[in-house]
Amino acid sequence: MQPDLSPPLNHRHTLLLIDDEEAILEIMTAMLADEGYDLLTAGSAEEALTLLKASPNVSLIISDQLMPGMTGVQFFAQARHICPDALRVLLTGYTDTDAIIDAINRGGIHQYLTKPWRREELLHTIRQMLGKAELMIENRRLDELVKKQNAELMELNKSLEEKVQLKTRHLNRSLEELQSSLERIRMILEGTVLAMSRIVESRDPYTAGHEQQVARIACIISERLLLPVDQVEAIRVAGQLHDIGKISVPSEILTKPGRLSPLEMEMVKTHCQNAYDILKAIAFPYPVAKIILQHHERMNGSGYPQGLKGEEILLEARIIGVADVMEAISSHRPYRPAKDMDTAIREITENRGTLYDTKVVDACLDIYTLQGPKGFLP
Repeated sequence: MQPDLSPPLNHRHTLLLIDDEEAILEIMTAMLADEGYDLLTAGSAEEALTLLKASPNVSLIISDQLMPGMTGVQFFAQARHICPDALRVLLTGYTDTDAIIDAINRGGIHQYLTKPWRREELLHTIRQMLGKAELMIENRRLDELVKKQNAELMELNKSLEEKVQLKTRHLNRSLEELQSSLERIRMILEGTVLAMSRIVESRDPYTAGHEQQVARIACIISERLLLPVDQVEAIRVAGQLHDIGKISVPSEILTKPGRLSPLEMEMVKTHCQNAYDILKAIAFPYPVAKIILQHHERMNGSGYPQGLKGEEILLEARIIGVADVMEAISSHRPYRPAKDMDTAIREITENRGTLYDTKVVDACLDIYTLQGPKGFLP
């Protein structure tokens, strides 16, 4: 086991431990006694649900799978409605694969450990999960900050409009003030987008810059398609944030050098829905959350998370989907070296109309024919 390099926590967290074996609860409680957490324990799922209703501010829930009365998966299905922000870890036996897949598909767990677990492994998982909990806390703080600033800006704009109506002789000055407020909106939006993008990059150094490159390629394609300026801007913002949902995916999966297991791939696929859940409450002037939700959908319905087909997929999402594939193929990854742009063009050409939108692929081919690889490179 590598030494734990997790950064120190900024908040005091409450943990809920559930196991029907009292001896195991005592072992876990003793193990965590000096870790600085507030601990709640329950000997059954029913008792745990009662505790959650009384104390919903729980950061992390660790539950055994096989318990009398209610399994861990069944418990989490109810617990997530009582305490939706709590991260959930399932303790399973090696034969509980079906239960793990069921829990992941229903979005009920964020991590699982097989029994018998080791002390170091459990402590590492707890610290890792609480690190994610702190990211979620920070994201909620940023969300509230954006909402507050948006409200302030709306109030400022209202005030400026009243000044224009009441003081027409000072029109030029009022217009300058309005321009200043619009610039503040743009700067706040830019700053928020950049901060969110860096959250993902800080967890996965192998893909640092990926979101910015995808946004740039997507804008090049959009301009070739002669899309309106507002639509191109929506694509740029969505491209910069399209992988923000990976903050909920364990970093060891994101940086794994080999092929992902089916369970690991299912966890990676949750990043589209995770991103939508993070961004849907933010008052972007464009449908950013919905675009990101759909950027892994494919024309023939083979994509995820909703299996949308053809025109059911937003054009902006289709463009980002192609740009994402092109950038991923032509960039280095921990499991393979970078390939050239010719390989990326061949991939989208061979799957034109099947996986990728025909008009989008044709725009890429036009750019490539006129400028070659440099048409997409920085």
